[in-house]
Amino acid sequence: MMNHTNEALHFRCKRSDLRWILITTLLIGLPGCRIWDMATFQWKNENAKIAWQSADKKLVDDAITRTVVPFTMLNNHILVNVIVNKTTPLTFVLDSGAAATVIAETDKTNALKLPTNKPITIGGAGSSMAPTAYIVHDAHIQLGGFSISDLSVIYAPTSAMPFRSIDETYFDGVLGADFFNCCLVEINHETKKLIITKPDENSRALYRTEQWHEVSMLVESNTPYFTTTLRDRRKLITVKLMLDTGSTGTLSLFAQNDRFALPYKTFVATSTGIQGDSTNHVGLLPQFFFGDTTFDHLPTFFRFEGSNSQDGSDGVLGNQVLKRFNTVFDFSTERIWYQPNKQFTSFIGTNRSGLRLLPHSRGAIVLDVAEDTGAFAANIPINSIITEFEGEPVTHESFDKLQMALSHPKRETVPLCWEFKNQKLCKEIRLDSRI
Repeated sequence: MMNHTNEALHFRCKRSDLRWILITTLLIGLPGCRIWDMATFQWKNENAKIAWQSADKKLVDDAITRTVVPFTMLNNHILVNVIVNKTTPLTFVLDSGAAATVIAETDKTNALKLPTNKPITIGGAGSSMAPTAYIVHDAHIQLGGFSISDLSVIYAPTSAMPFRSIDETYFDGVLGADFFNCCLVEINHETKKLIITKPDENSRALYRTEQWHEVSMLVESNTPYFTTTLRDRRKLITVKLMLDTGSTGTLSLFAQNDRFALPYKTFVATSTGIQGDSTNHVGLLPQFFFGDTTFDHLPTFFRFEGSNSQDGSDGVLGNQVLKRFNTVFDFSTERIWYQPNKQFTSFIGTNRSGLRLLPHSRGAIVLDVAEDTGAFAANIPINSIITEFEGEPVTHESFDKLQMALSHPKRETVPLCWEFKNQKLCKEIRLDSRI
């Protein structure tokens, strides 16, 4: 399991509340309470212009109310191709919990020359100084034949992201509530297609069938939540959870004040925020319920540091669970439809090597190595780059396959090669159950 997980990031200024998701628990503070900038941000996005284009993407056609675009998966993120400001093709994460569009600093987005004259201060998990991001108005975002113009977005330089360099920043931005608020959004993991449709009774009727299950959700501050039950070591508990396709994990629970009984066996895992690291205990939750589906012994992060329970919620349901269903989000009627897909019966594991990895331009970068694990015994250094896995290069296309191998319950070893300080080593890495 990847320990570098997503949770909520907030803008707060008195009663105004705008929420979006990046990679970890973050809290926005506005020095001097920048009421004008945030009020303008919200007003402009409520009045952003939506357009649908014809197949040749040249003519706007009011009769067209649907677009279908392919997506790929990387580190359990849903990646789609977008065009920003009608010129630059970029890769964005589709994030159901993000309440604003975010443009990250990458080699591609640097070519946009985005203005940095409207700063906002970002603070959050960790103890370092809070970084700065920027409000950018009048952006144009196109996804297939669908576009939003006159949109206010957030530009987040590397210093405002939980990445240490551009080489580690493996996407150019985040698509969030600007797209979910306007449309029905179907995420079909079997066909790897994203289907965006204008919401009306005809489009909703496609999902009100026996093939789909329906669950109520609550949209607060542009963020979707649902209420469900789980069973910890002591009892059955009702919880409110964020539905977050932007999270790379399974289930994260905010566990301060003895809110949940930890499993008897856990291991400590680190998650990284923009102001430092936070500690989690990872263990198997006895039972978790999603609609009429029961997950037994679900690997779960119990967060004790850096937790930020959004709107009184108890945690975050991430994409390692959600990707096992084809899902349809309807923010306007606060409903989600789902159906199990071919990934439903695949195992949900935790990392058995001790390596915490992120995609990197040259392979997979090692962020952390847990003691008393196979990776620690193999002396794999932090900041080394895993370049080969089973004799094949580690790329963005093979990263998820590597992560699955490091978690597979039936594997005893994994052959890896890595580079560190211009030296290359290859070893067979032992895998062990840690819970």
